[in-house]
Amino acid sequence: MAERFQFSDLLIISGVMGAARWKPTHLGPTVSPPQLVEFGGNLTRDRAERMMAHAEAGGLAIYGIGQLSYHRAPVDKTVVYPIDAFYAHGQYTSVIATMNRVAVLFDNAQKVDVQELAGKMIRVDN
Repeated sequence: MAERFQFSDLLIISGVMGAARWKPTHLGPTVSPPQLVEFGGNLTRDRAERMMAHAEAGGLAIYGIGQLSYHRAPVDKTVVYPIDAFYAHGQYTSVIATMNRVAVLFDNAQKVDVQELAGKMIRVDN
């Protein structure tokens, strides 16, 4: 098992502007508003909640794609399942969100190792 990574340590990574973590209001595949647990960096509560909501919606879609691919051909090792994270690239900032419900906003002007950052995010105990 991989060593856990502290949520607060995401905020000291160069280029990271802010981060949020959240939980679903209940377990299961139904749609309901998530609950913000923690946020930090250069994010107001409103911005953290919007990032959380967008990441939650995107995550549900990405997870669904992975499930469809897996169920179509479970013996095919080239399917896109399992999915740990997804990345949305913007003009000035970008977001990485992980399936364990952690999202990070980072500055595109900074060099950020997206794979390394996602690897840390999936180890946040959430």
